[in-house]
Amino acid sequence: MSDQSREEKSEREEALAKECRLHERTCCSEETHFLAKKRLYEGKIKNISQGGTYIETDGYFTVGQEVTVAGPFENDGQESKQHGAIVRKDGRGIGVKFKKNFR
Repeated sequence: MSDQSREEKSEREEALAKECRLHERTCCSEETHFLAKKRLYEGKIKNISQGGTYIETDGYFTVGQEVTVAGPFENDGQESKQHGAIVRKDGRGIGVKFKKNFR
């Protein structure tokens, strides 16, 4: 497959993923820690919505893996935890869908 074909396919997949989102995402750059595989990891929340988040992080993760993410999920800005599962991964991080919406 040519580089141009790969780019076009990636752009189509990204557009489709955006159309499927139920909640508007907000960009941010918030340090976080999260629990996966009974181990604590660090990362940076790059965007967030009521239904999920994208975290830049290192490590080996699998789609479907359960995680608990610490972040500013309450209206008062206090840190709380959200439980979810990894729904996508790429070379920079993971996309997490929360089990329950917040706010």
